Amino acid sequence: MKHTFAIIVALITVIVFGATSSQAAQNKPNIVRIGSAYSAGYGKPYGAGIIGIVHAKGLLEEEFKNDGIKFDWAFFKGAGPATNESLANHAIDFAYIGDLPAIVGRAGGLKTKFIAGGSKYTNVYVGVPNDSKITSIKDLKGKRVGLFKGTNAHLTLSRILEANNLKESDLKIYNLGIADLDAALKTKNIDASVAWTNLLLLRSQGNAKIIYSTKQSPRDWRNTGGFYVTEKFAKEYPDITRRIVKVYVEAAKWASDEKNRNEYLDIAVKGGTPRAVALEEIEGRTLKDVNDVLFDKDYVNHYAGGIVFAKERGLIRNTFDVNTWIDRSYLDAALKELKLENFWN
Repeated sequence: MKHTFAIIVALITVIVFGATSSQAAQNKPNIVRIGSAYSAGYGKPYGAGIIGIVHAKGLLEEEFKNDGIKFDWAFFKGAGPATNESLANHAIDFAYIGDLPAIVGRAGGLKTKFIAGGSKYTNVYVGVPNDSKITSIKDLKGKRVGLFKGTNAHLTLSRILEANNLKESDLKIYNLGIADLDAALKTKNIDASVAWTNLLLLRSQGNAKIIYSTKQSPRDWRNTGGFYVTEKFAKEYPDITRRIVKVYVEAAKWASDEKNRNEYLDIAVKGGTPRAVALEEIEGRTLKDVNDVLFDKDYVNHYAGGIVFAKERGLIRNTFDVNTWIDRSYLDAALKELKLENFWN
């Protein structure tokens, strides 16, 4: 009888403690995979925005050095659409991505949580060859226009065209990546390009002139980005997710400090963007404004409006409530722990 009891106790011990050990292992992944749509497009392994700071300074590697967790980084030349594809294939756990592709992904069924703001209100530019006679958006009617479809510039173009009583069907749109957009504009295989700071670089090289910038538009027409985690990862590793968001917020705080401006710019140009271009893009803005991570009213409304706008223009089939997508818990916890609740207010 005693022998039988001892066996039972032993079995219970194995089951209980074995399960506990297995559960502990499950709560700490061996590798965390992070993808960013914010690559300069020049083929270098660096990204822009807050996640670019986190990567360049090795902040996550430092935070988790005693946990045995490695980080796999991907900066997609294919920008938002490529990031969405990676999410759909379960190839990344976290994503730093622009507004329209994030909206398209969520509307298409990607199971993500929107956990922090980032890259708020960056500009979109329309460039043409130096000798072009095109001087306004209205002049684009019937012209060959290069656009990286599915990116946040796509949403901005839709807004700009509507304001000028034009539709996408009024243009001959060519879907091109950043490098191909630049090459096509330089060789005049397209009449105009709708893109980002790469057009400022082309202008500085004497290969383009800017006929339109969202700096002259309502702020809501500009691009925004954000930080996301898959629902699966957040459910399996809530504490790891919390710590990653904390590091992200710490990086945003550092990047918001004007005394770090020079080092901030040093990191911003690692992807290939010239310093003068990086400076021009943030001209007139404080670093605190540029690196704000909060889900403030205007930011949330930008996404809510983007969802409606994308549905009305046929860019997505299904709408959804942005507030069911946003999960403020990780950001709120990080702000409280770091005593930054009022830093960006």
